[in-house]
Amino acid sequence: MRHDPGTARGLSCPRYSVRVKLALHLTHDEPRLVYLALVYHLGRPGSELDPGTKTPLDPAHGLRAVKTALGNSLDAASAVIELDEVQYPRLVSAIRGSVTELRVHHMREGAPSDVARFTETARALFPAIAGDPGAALDVAEALVMLQRRMDRAVARAAGAETVPEPPKKRRWPFGRK
Repeated sequence: MRHDPGTARGLSCPRYSVRVKLALHLTHDEPRLVYLALVYHLGRPGSELDPGTKTPLDPAHGLRAVKTALGNSLDAASAVIELDEVQYPRLVSAIRGSVTELRVHHMREGAPSDVARFTETARALFPAIAGDPGAALDVAEALVMLQRRMDRAVARAAGAETVPEPPKKRRWPFGRK
Protein backbone atom coordinates (compact mmCIF):
# COMPACT_ATOMS: atom_id res chain seq x y z
CA MET A 1 0.00 0.00 0.00
CA ARG A 2 1.46 3.36 -1.03
CA HIS A 3 1.27 6.36 1.29
CA ASP A 4 -0.65 9.31 -0.17
CA PRO A 5 1.55 12.38 0.46
CA GLY A 6 -1.36 14.75 -0.05
CA THR A 7 -3.11 13.62 3.09
CA ALA A 8 -0.21 13.55 5.53
CA ARG A 9 -1.18 15.46 8.64
CA GLY A 10 -4.05 17.19 6.87
CA LEU A 11 -1.80 18.96 4.39
CA SER A 12 -3.02 19.72 0.95
CA CYS A 13 -0.83 19.06 -2.01
CA PRO A 14 -1.80 18.69 -5.64
CA ARG A 15 -2.01 15.08 -6.75
CA TYR A 16 -0.10 14.18 -9.86
CA SER A 17 -0.52 11.11 -12.02
CA VAL A 18 3.18 11.20 -12.89
CA ARG A 19 6.23 12.04 -10.83
CA VAL A 20 6.62 15.79 -10.77
CA LYS A 21 9.42 17.95 -9.45
CA LEU A 22 8.64 21.42 -8.18
CA ALA A 23 11.43 23.96 -8.55
CA LEU A 24 11.08 26.75 -6.00
CA HIS A 25 13.11 29.89 -6.64
CA LEU A 26 13.95 31.46 -3.28
CA THR A 27 15.17 35.06 -3.01
CA HIS A 28 16.14 37.56 -0.29
CA ASP A 29 15.71 35.91 3.12
CA GLU A 30 13.67 32.95 1.80
CA PRO A 31 16.63 30.52 1.61
CA ARG A 32 17.37 31.18 5.28
CA LEU A 33 13.70 30.74 6.20
CA VAL A 34 13.46 27.41 4.37
CA TYR A 35 16.77 26.27 5.85
CA LEU A 36 15.46 27.01 9.36
CA ALA A 37 12.32 24.99 8.59
CA LEU A 38 14.47 22.11 7.36
CA VAL A 39 16.54 22.22 10.56
CA TYR A 40 13.29 22.02 12.50
CA HIS A 41 12.05 19.09 10.41
CA LEU A 42 15.25 17.09 10.63
CA GLY A 43 15.65 17.84 14.35
CA ARG A 44 12.47 15.97 15.22
CA PRO A 45 12.85 12.25 15.94
CA GLY A 46 11.29 10.13 13.22
CA SER A 47 10.95 12.98 10.77
CA GLU A 48 12.41 10.95 7.92
CA LEU A 49 10.22 7.89 8.50
CA ASP A 50 7.31 6.86 6.32
CA PRO A 51 4.19 7.51 8.43
CA GLY A 52 2.46 4.36 7.18
CA THR A 53 5.21 1.80 7.52
CA LYS A 54 7.53 3.49 10.06
CA THR A 55 10.49 2.58 7.86
CA PRO A 56 13.12 5.10 6.75
CA LEU A 57 12.17 7.11 3.69
CA ASP A 58 14.04 6.62 0.47
CA PRO A 59 16.72 9.37 0.59
CA ALA A 60 15.37 10.68 -2.71
CA HIS A 61 12.11 11.59 -0.92
CA GLY A 62 13.62 12.94 2.30
CA LEU A 63 14.55 16.52 3.03
CA ARG A 64 18.12 15.96 4.25
CA ALA A 65 19.58 16.33 0.74
CA VAL A 66 17.52 19.49 0.17
CA LYS A 67 18.90 20.95 3.42
CA THR A 68 22.46 20.10 2.44
CA ALA A 69 22.09 21.66 -1.01
CA LEU A 70 20.39 24.76 0.38
CA GLY A 71 23.03 25.14 3.09
CA ASN A 72 25.62 25.72 0.38
CA SER A 73 23.51 28.58 -1.07
CA LEU A 74 22.61 30.54 2.07
CA ASP A 75 24.97 33.41 1.25
CA ALA A 76 23.85 33.64 -2.38
CA ALA A 77 21.31 36.21 -3.58
CA SER A 78 18.92 33.41 -4.56
CA ALA A 79 18.60 29.66 -4.50
CA VAL A 80 16.54 27.04 -6.30
CA ILE A 81 15.35 23.90 -4.56
CA GLU A 82 13.62 20.98 -6.21
CA LEU A 83 10.93 19.04 -4.36
CA ASP A 84 8.80 16.08 -5.38
CA GLU A 85 5.22 15.29 -4.36
CA VAL A 86 6.42 13.63 -1.13
CA GLN A 87 8.85 16.38 -0.12
CA TYR A 88 6.55 19.36 -0.67
CA PRO A 89 3.99 18.48 2.06
CA ARG A 90 6.88 17.69 4.40
CA LEU A 91 8.36 21.13 3.77
CA VAL A 92 4.97 22.76 4.40
CA SER A 93 4.71 20.81 7.67
CA ALA A 94 8.24 21.93 8.59
CA ILE A 95 7.36 25.57 7.94
CA ARG A 96 4.25 25.32 10.10
CA GLY A 97 6.18 23.63 12.88
CA SER A 98 8.89 26.29 12.71
CA VAL A 99 6.27 29.01 13.08
CA THR A 100 5.02 27.30 16.23
CA GLU A 101 8.57 26.97 17.61
CA LEU A 102 9.26 30.65 16.94
CA ARG A 103 6.05 31.68 18.70
CA VAL A 104 7.00 29.53 21.69
CA HIS A 105 10.50 31.05 21.64
CA HIS A 106 8.89 34.48 22.00
CA MET A 107 6.48 33.38 24.75
CA ARG A 108 9.26 31.68 26.73
CA GLU A 109 11.39 34.83 26.44
CA GLY A 110 14.14 33.21 24.40
CA ALA A 111 14.37 29.84 26.14
CA PRO A 112 15.96 27.16 23.92
CA SER A 113 13.79 24.88 21.85
CA ASP A 114 13.52 21.15 22.50
CA VAL A 115 14.16 20.54 18.79
CA ALA A 116 17.84 19.84 18.22
CA ARG A 117 19.84 22.81 16.89
CA PHE A 118 16.72 24.89 16.15
CA THR A 119 17.44 27.78 18.53
CA GLU A 120 21.13 27.94 17.62
CA THR A 121 20.33 27.94 13.91
CA ALA A 122 17.58 30.56 14.29
CA ARG A 123 19.95 32.86 16.20
CA ALA A 124 22.72 32.35 13.65
CA LEU A 125 20.49 32.96 10.62
CA PHE A 126 18.51 35.81 12.20
CA PRO A 127 20.78 37.55 14.75
CA ALA A 128 18.00 39.88 15.95
CA ILE A 129 16.40 36.88 17.69
CA ALA A 130 19.40 36.56 20.04
CA GLY A 131 18.98 40.09 21.36
CA ASP A 132 15.19 40.32 21.28
CA PRO A 133 12.97 37.21 21.55
CA GLY A 134 10.15 39.34 20.08
CA ALA A 135 12.01 39.33 16.77
CA ALA A 136 11.10 35.64 16.50
CA LEU A 137 7.54 36.76 15.69
CA ASP A 138 8.84 38.71 12.68
CA VAL A 139 10.60 35.59 11.41
CA ALA A 140 7.43 33.53 12.06
CA GLU A 141 5.39 36.04 10.06
CA ALA A 142 7.87 35.85 7.19
CA LEU A 143 7.57 32.03 7.23
CA VAL A 144 3.77 32.21 7.06
CA MET A 145 3.93 34.63 4.14
CA LEU A 146 6.46 32.37 2.38
CA GLN A 147 4.20 29.36 2.80
CA ARG A 148 1.25 31.27 1.35
CA ARG A 149 3.30 32.35 -1.66
CA MET A 150 4.48 28.77 -2.17
CA ASP A 151 0.92 27.43 -1.97
CA ARG A 152 -0.29 29.95 -4.54
CA ALA A 153 2.62 29.16 -6.87
CA VAL A 154 2.06 25.41 -6.60
CA ALA A 155 -1.66 25.86 -7.20
CA ARG A 156 -0.95 27.94 -10.32
CA ALA A 157 1.54 25.38 -11.55
CA ALA A 158 -0.98 22.60 -11.01
CA GLY A 159 -3.49 24.44 -13.18
CA ALA A 160 -5.84 25.60 -10.45
CA GLU A 161 -7.30 29.00 -11.12
CA THR A 162 -7.67 29.93 -7.47
CA VAL A 163 -6.56 28.50 -4.18
CA PRO A 164 -9.65 27.29 -2.33
CA GLU A 165 -10.29 29.22 0.86
CA PRO A 166 -11.08 27.31 4.02
CA PRO A 167 -14.76 27.35 4.94
CA LYS A 168 -15.63 30.32 7.11
CA LYS A 169 -16.79 29.59 10.62
CA ARG A 170 -19.86 31.28 11.87
CA ARG A 171 -19.01 33.65 14.67
CA TRP A 172 -22.25 33.04 16.54
CA PRO A 173 -22.75 29.31 17.17
CA PHE A 174 -26.48 29.63 17.74
CA GLY A 175 -28.05 30.19 14.33
CA ARG A 176 -31.32 31.95 13.81
CA LYS A 177 -34.04 29.99 12.15
